[in-house]
Amino acid sequence: HCHYGLNGKAALFFKDMGVLQGRVVTTFHGYDISSYVYRMGREIYSELFTRGDLFLCVSEYMKKRLIELGCSEEKVCVHKSGIDLDKFTLNIQDKVNKRVCLVTIGRLVEKKGVQYGIRAVAKLVKKYPDIEYLIVGEGPLRGELESLIDSLEVGKQVKLLGWKRQDEIVELLKRTDMLLAPSVTTEDGDQEGIPVVIMEALAQGVPVISTWHSGIPEVVQDGKSGFLVPERDVDGLVDKIESLINNAELRISMGLNGRQFIEKHHNLNMLNNELLSIYKRLLESN
Repeated sequence: HCHYGLNGKAALFFKDMGVLQGRVVTTFHGYDISSYVYRMGREIYSELFTRGDLFLCVSEYMKKRLIELGCSEEKVCVHKSGIDLDKFTLNIQDKVNKRVCLVTIGRLVEKKGVQYGIRAVAKLVKKYPDIEYLIVGEGPLRGELESLIDSLEVGKQVKLLGWKRQDEIVELLKRTDMLLAPSVTTEDGDQEGIPVVIMEALAQGVPVISTWHSGIPEVVQDGKSGFLVPERDVDGLVDKIESLINNAELRISMGLNGRQFIEKHHNLNMLNNELLSIYKRLLESN
């Protein structure tokens, strides 16, 4: 079972060398069918699609993309990613407070769209000076984002926290009012799969404001567990953030809806059992 298309291609090489035997299952995650294909060409997976036995992906969006690239529909299966719900408990009451806190969690790279979150908060501070925006993660854009924060004069409200352990992220989400995940498609076509942190936030009852990007709309139910706006739409982010700032009851109801959705569709134990069933069907097929 290979994660990412590049490793699926490597598995075929090792099969030809006699190092590996058996069926080859490949899971695609995001960049391997977006920016990698953009750089290498649409035919890059032709041999893998022909010789590989099964292809998994985390969303219907990605399934459609694989079929567009030439993969047989009969060989593609959506197998969602999940989280351990025992690590992320519903925590609604602690988030009804006066100072609204937003959090973004992820690598500081272009496709995370962090600059658009900063620009949105910069517009909101004029009306809501006590707003707090915490950005967790490291990456090549840190210096650029620090300069943006300085130029917009929002250093008091926007903080770059660097890397955090998962247990620290769990604690941070407990006092967070909303998760901001303004993902974008990069100039070279790079896209997200579905950021796991979105599932983690929803599991803890945190509403999510994100974008109509890749498979995200399959996890964030627009208007029910959060809001979605077009990519790079700063004013759209401002509007949705303000809606939640002014409506604690809506934040609570969205948090409850989000938790229920994750329990039903992204429970890791359930998905592990589903994966075993997928393996069994593959081994029993001709």
